[in-house]
Amino acid sequence: MSFIENVKSKYTAKRMNKIKQMYMSVNNEMGAIKSNSSSPEIFAVNKKTSLRALPTMLSIGKNIEYNFESLKNNPTIPKTTALNDFITEFENYAKSLGIISIGYTKILPELIFKDNAVLYENVIVLTKEINKNQVDNELPGKAETDLKLYDKLGKITNELADYLRKNGFGAHASHPAIGSVTYPTLAQQAGIGYRGKSNLLITPELGPRQKISAIFTSIDNLPVKEYNEHAWIADYCNSCGKCIKKCPENATVEIESNGYNSSKFMPELCRGCYESCTICLKECPFNNREYGRIKSRFEKIKRK
Repeated sequence: MSFIENVKSKYTAKRMNKIKQMYMSVNNEMGAIKSNSSSPEIFAVNKKTSLRALPTMLSIGKNIEYNFESLKNNPTIPKTTALNDFITEFENYAKSLGIISIGYTKILPELIFKDNAVLYENVIVLTKEINKNQVDNELPGKAETDLKLYDKLGKITNELADYLRKNGFGAHASHPAIGSVTYPTLAQQAGIGYRGKSNLLITPELGPRQKISAIFTSIDNLPVKEYNEHAWIADYCNSCGKCIKKCPENATVEIESNGYNSSKFMPELCRGCYESCTICLKECPFNNREYGRIKSRFEKIKRK
């Protein structure tokens, strides 16, 4: 290992340890919702980044730290009820910043990573588009572009959390790169889309091509959906499995669960976007065909 790589490794380890302590510190906050015995271990894809990506990585780390440092800016007694006009105003503002989908739900402790906690049970889930051309082609700087997207969504999430605070609400932002919760399942629960076999969220707007973040908030009357209209995707994915078949690292495998073919994602094997691998996104039919057409054809097949 070169001197520069050694310094980079030591600095990264020190920064990550600081961030880990910040995540765990929320457990000490009054009223925090904590993980439970059913909660998953936090995981991360093995990330190999170039020195070119270092400024973006530093920015991501800074914004993750702001997720926690900004908690001191929450109102002492935050408002808990939002008018419909404010929800509309918030959504319009979020979309003006580049957010594609917005969903609402209540956090379940089993979705919080072990030893983590969140400040409020009410959740706003946000998605931002991964460019289709970037997914479908091997372009120069592909990995760095992906990191920049994480960075951009992280900044937007913090900006929206600050917007809630300025309007009297409590907010706890969760960064897309390292979050406190399992994002695809959280987004599924919010009705934005449905989790596919690849562990990716699939939505009508973007298929599997999105990054996800969240804001935990004091707003108790968020417009939570009572059902998920995208649940049919689970049956479709069960009959497809392209993401599993095409993965060069076998990072997702079929498992049997209560008589139903499910899948298990193994992050330690995944090369991920950080190494310019987007095969599971590229090969997904929802990346290559319109959501409505896939649904219509699948329903016709099911009726036969």
